[in-house]
Amino acid sequence: MSGGAVGVLALVGLLAGAAALELAARRSEDRATAGQALGAAMRTVPGRVLVLAAWIWLGVHFLAR
Repeated sequence: MSGGAVGVLALVGLLAGAAALELAARRSEDRATAGQALGAAMRTVPGRVLVLAAWIWLGVHFLAR
């Protein structure tokens, strides 16, 4: 299996895990959804810095090709 195929499989696995966590959060009251977690992170300066760093990382790795 090539490196590209492993990367694609890893990305698909991460997306499936994120979707499963989001569905679990929407079914129960004690877990935060992705939107709630992002909103909580954006209330603090360090959280904003981490969100910005994540967006930059995603842009560099997936959009700058």
